[in-house]
Amino acid sequence: MDSNVSNNLATTISRYEVTCTICSSIIEPGSRMFCFVPPGSNGNISDDNPIKKQPLAWAHSSCNHPNLPPPPPCRHWRRLGRCPALQAGMCAFLHEETDKGASTSLAKKTWGGKRQFVRNQHKNSVFRIFLMQTYGMEYLTQRNSIVVDVAGGKGELGWELLNLSGVECCVIDPRPMNLELVKSKWKKGLFEPKRVGPVFEKWYPKCEDGCGEKESKSPFHIRCFFDGREFVDFIEKDREEMQARKVANKWLHEEIERAKRIVWTAKGLQHEDGLNYNESNETILDETNNNVDSCSTEIEQPSKARELIQKCNLIIGLHPDQAAGEIAKFAISRNIPWCIVPCCVYSQCFTKRKLKDGTHVKTYDHLVRWLCELDPRARVATLDMEGKNKVVYTLPDIYDR
Repeated sequence: MDSNVSNNLATTISRYEVTCTICSSIIEPGSRMFCFVPPGSNGNISDDNPIKKQPLAWAHSSCNHPNLPPPPPCRHWRRLGRCPALQAGMCAFLHEETDKGASTSLAKKTWGGKRQFVRNQHKNSVFRIFLMQTYGMEYLTQRNSIVVDVAGGKGELGWELLNLSGVECCVIDPRPMNLELVKSKWKKGLFEPKRVGPVFEKWYPKCEDGCGEKESKSPFHIRCFFDGREFVDFIEKDREEMQARKVANKWLHEEIERAKRIVWTAKGLQHEDGLNYNESNETILDETNNNVDSCSTEIEQPSKARELIQKCNLIIGLHPDQAAGEIAKFAISRNIPWCIVPCCVYSQCFTKRKLKDGTHVKTYDHLVRWLCELDPRARVATLDMEGKNKVVYTLPDIYDR
């Protein structure tokens, strides 16, 4: 920061050439600048619309003087009670203690269906960064290994791991992938270093300036439901005689065909005959999930699917619904680390789930504890995101000492 800048002045680093409102000269990229609300404009951030952009004036940090109006409040500070950029000295907005977490706009809202949800657009990135920090890039990118993402939904987390972090990934989910949103951001260059800034570019190791002009890759996709025990059997049949492999291959074909027959609607998943597949499934899905990604890398050959899963050195699940327990059991059987951010409990589906003290698993805290009790090496951390943010995970044997 410039020597003549007050210690109390909140500044950030300019990423582009910006005209200074005070001296009218150019603020060069990499220079410190601050913002304020121009006189005559409304600088207050409404609780009804916390994301609405306010008209702002930017100036060199050296052009500051006491008669200027203050900057508007930081919307992250008001909304979440925290600001990731503040610690790094990269936020030019106001962070009053009395304003911390003051916004009520994050109350649950509906989006056309009956189920309510909490907005959280960046959970994939938060979880991806946690994986990078926890397991290290050397482990995640080691040769002949792959991360398996169970119940990966649209496939956006797998896409981020592959294109932003350089981690090979395979998504197992019965829904067709839909990567239109992340691919649109990619083409606009939103993941390039000049856009994410020097503080965050370390979390985008595979991105470079201009990479948006190239086509991104799609993760592998095995389109079926995930049953831990069945997948263990499917892998191990590779060591047995031809007839046993044929039975396992037939099982995978049937599972893929079963997934294709299911219609995904806002009322849950249904077969084409209109009968509910699972009455207790409360998942609300965007109808765009019915559109298969045009660059989808779906795997239907049993030999290729078996080869991919055998390479799995980490299996993960971000809000995997009913598959949480199956992920942990599969990993324990294969002696590989697992990392799960559980969400719904589905106590009516899993009536036999009990804690070691005999308590039936009926609450979110029960579910987290139940997952921990499956593996004595399990650890728990809290992710910096809204909603269900407890992550239960184990480390590779080489780390967990």
